[in-house]
Amino acid sequence: MSSPLATLTARYHGLSDGRRGFVRGATGMGLLAALPVIISISVLGVSIDQWISMRMLVLTVIFAFAAQAWNVMSGYTGLFSFGHAVFFGTGAYATQLLLNDFGINPWIGMIVGAIIAMGIGLLIGWLTFRFEVEGHYFALTTFAFAELARHTVNNSPELNGPNGYFLPLPNEYASDYGLLAFQFRSDTEYYYVALAFLALMTLLAWQIKRSWIGLYMFAIREDEQAARSIGVPTYRYKMLGIAISGFFTAWAGAFWSMYFSSIRPGTVFDLFINVEVLLPAVIGGLGTVAGPIVGSFLITPLSEVLRQTIGVPGVDLIIYGILLVLIPIYTPRGIIFWPEKIRGVIRRRRTRGGDTDE
Repeated sequence: MSSPLATLTARYHGLSDGRRGFVRGATGMGLLAALPVIISISVLGVSIDQWISMRMLVLTVIFAFAAQAWNVMSGYTGLFSFGHAVFFGTGAYATQLLLNDFGINPWIGMIVGAIIAMGIGLLIGWLTFRFEVEGHYFALTTFAFAELARHTVNNSPELNGPNGYFLPLPNEYASDYGLLAFQFRSDTEYYYVALAFLALMTLLAWQIKRSWIGLYMFAIREDEQAARSIGVPTYRYKMLGIAISGFFTAWAGAFWSMYFSSIRPGTVFDLFINVEVLLPAVIGGLGTVAGPIVGSFLITPLSEVLRQTIGVPGVDLIIYGILLVLIPIYTPRGIIFWPEKIRGVIRRRRTRGGDTDE
């Protein structure tokens, strides 16, 4: 006789459709790869790049990547984090410190920063789970860690305090601009590096969701006590979710530090980062693989288009804020489910029309 956990596992794998999901994901990534060309095409003298720049696309992709990493922890296991800036800033600072002070290649600095961020995540998990901090209190605890990191770095002369770090020229640690130096002369090259990060993170998130690891994580999200009662090692998989999320969010911070000319505690550990990391996943669809990407590609360009098209200062922010409130209210599962919702409305109207004819 099989155990409840084995039965649940078998049902989960029976529901997954790996091949169709992979084809959809590959098609989506192909479209994103073609996006720089698509936005530059002019039709009747009008092209999209008048409103959407390559710089905006770079930021959109990197926040989609960070949101995908956040989603593995908060969307899959239900551990809502409001403090991912601690991982983001750790990745940014580790990369710049090793680069500026020791001349270590930024790719190595990024890995080192990711390992440190993973360690911080495990520390947060160990402390919060040990004292059974859950729900809103867990979110506040993660926010407290991000604020603690910001103030610590801001008051540390060893880390240049509030001045932070300035990005050195690549010839100080490599031969020239390029992939090895992690510095490029155009935004298009940064875009494709960020897109490679996003493709890797999406593939990992997809594989986790399809595996027994995802099964256990979603079981924890739905009902942790019930999951524990059928044999799911909940502590282990919550720690795994935090570790994966912290590790890859630090990559986003490292990319940020190499894309911009300087980093400061007030930017990479800021409240703004906490919001920008989680918002695409919340708007797009918590716990879905495509949600963080779709969410980021909606809200980031939307903000910029509103800013450019509305001439009155501040009105664009009001409209943007109202939309961010209305979207979760009317579609709490995320905009990734809009097509399903529209099909449902059309089906109900057809059914009512059929009843009327009869």
